[in-house]
Amino acid sequence: MLSLFKEDEIPLSREIALKRSRELLVSHLNKGTIPEWEDFFQELPVLNEAEDLQVIKDNFLKLTKWTFLGEILEQEGTEFFFHAPDLSQVLNFQGEKKSFHVPLGIEDWQLWLEILSIHFKQNWNVGQPFASFYGTLCSKNFRLSLIHGSTSPSGISKLVLRSLSARPHDLKSFGETHILPELVREKKNILIAGSTGSGKTSLLTSLLGVIEEKEHLVVLEDTYEILSPHLYQTRFLAGNSMETSLKAYLSYALRLSPDRIILGEMRSHEVVPFLMAMNTGHRGLMGTIHASSAVDALHRVALLFSLYAGEANLSFEKVMELICRNMEYVVFMEKKKIKEVIKILGCEKGIPFYESIYPSFASDGEARNSFNLF
Repeated sequence: MLSLFKEDEIPLSREIALKRSRELLVSHLNKGTIPEWEDFFQELPVLNEAEDLQVIKDNFLKLTKWTFLGEILEQEGTEFFFHAPDLSQVLNFQGEKKSFHVPLGIEDWQLWLEILSIHFKQNWNVGQPFASFYGTLCSKNFRLSLIHGSTSPSGISKLVLRSLSARPHDLKSFGETHILPELVREKKNILIAGSTGSGKTSLLTSLLGVIEEKEHLVVLEDTYEILSPHLYQTRFLAGNSMETSLKAYLSYALRLSPDRIILGEMRSHEVVPFLMAMNTGHRGLMGTIHASSAVDALHRVALLFSLYAGEANLSFEKVMELICRNMEYVVFMEKKKIKEVIKILGCEKGIPFYESIYPSFASDGEARNSFNLF
């Protein structure tokens, strides 16, 4: 066997050989390449025992082929949080987190994440400490987010995987959804609210299956997560410039005579054309927003509109009136389940009036049709 380390005249112990093999792998990674074992092992130093070579090979394949990852990703999970070897968690569809162990030492942890970034051709380093991209791991599709250890006092890099379903979830899995399909078919304007990971996008994706196939959908999002089976659809994925922003794409969308506009998430400028599209007669608009309740979602939209409306300079009361006149239903999600559905009735002096559609039954089983004032 050839030796990369010419000064070594005697076989190396297993511990030193593992250290040297790690250094050799790092030298390849620094060049932006992931070696194959058939080439790599020929560069190894002289070893004491054949078993030492097997240990090095197992460790090499663990890092470069992720041989440990399949068992972890077999768990039923919507998100996987790789914080550290002994501090990793999976979030299941019920919104519960479960811990798991990653069989890597802390040195190999960083190497593994470096290898992942190279495999998916990502420029991830101290200068660019965050990378978000899509990829396939163990035959499953994910959105991967890498956070470099240089951003943290602990110096430990992290990985978050968000599972991308191959097909939409059954609507029944979200709980009480029987009222939503009819609202979608009637082309009501619907806003889906909740916290990160609450199931907003999953529900939105599932509701698209209710829409007639002949309709022309325009789907806009900043990360590719919405699954749509429709043949007649136009999709826009936001970029990093004003010309490729969701706001710009919404302006384009209005010129395409869409039957519906679907907005992945309202975060900033895009709220203005989205709401104005409702105000100019477009029907069946659907979108998502981060909020802590259904009514809070209305206030969140009003705040975003006030911040990004530019020269419109409308009072908060007028903005809320605009929202309540055009937004018809708000669905609030929590832990992958529908917790609340409200029907917007209007507002007075900036205070929205709404009817609670779900939950709509009191504990004694009698219908509850109260009008609520926030």
